[in-house]
Amino acid sequence: MENPFLVGEKIYLRPVETEDAKFLAKGENEPVVRESLFLALPISLANEQEKVEQYITSKDAVVLIIVEKETNKPVGQTAFFRIDYISRAAVFYIAILEPAFWSKGFGSEATKLMVDYAFKTLNLNRIQLHVCAENKPAIKIYARVGFQKEGVLRQAMFRNGNYVDFWVMGILKGDWFVNI
Repeated sequence: MENPFLVGEKIYLRPVETEDAKFLAKGENEPVVRESLFLALPISLANEQEKVEQYITSKDAVVLIIVEKETNKPVGQTAFFRIDYISRAAVFYIAILEPAFWSKGFGSEATKLMVDYAFKTLNLNRIQLHVCAENKPAIKIYARVGFQKEGVLRQAMFRNGNYVDFWVMGILKGDWFVNI
């Protein structure tokens, strides 16, 4: 393991590094991944390098790379954005950027590691996320971890000629400690 920050059974999470820009750009430009993340525009390596530099210096974000332990191969990215240390809240993000690693439990494990870190270490009280209402596998993961549907953003995003709804889901610290 290289620079592990949070360690699970199959994966570990490590801080994002400038060298990760190439992996992230490749993943975000991959057609299947891009469609699942609602990314409409191409991203250049230079743009991705800029984003990574912002992540590294950000005071209101924690951005980590998801790495398969067995091969030490990066497979995705997870983060808390818009961390508010007054309200003790953040927005959760996760993307498995290698389709070959979808449906292998990495997203579930990374989500659990991040939620546990948020409540036990960062002392957050609330985590929220937005998820496409059509993304049943992700919704199932989030619900299993303890996220609850809190609302619907009607026709929030445009993809393949249609507007689709997004759900707002959230979990509170008290919910997490009841579920674990």
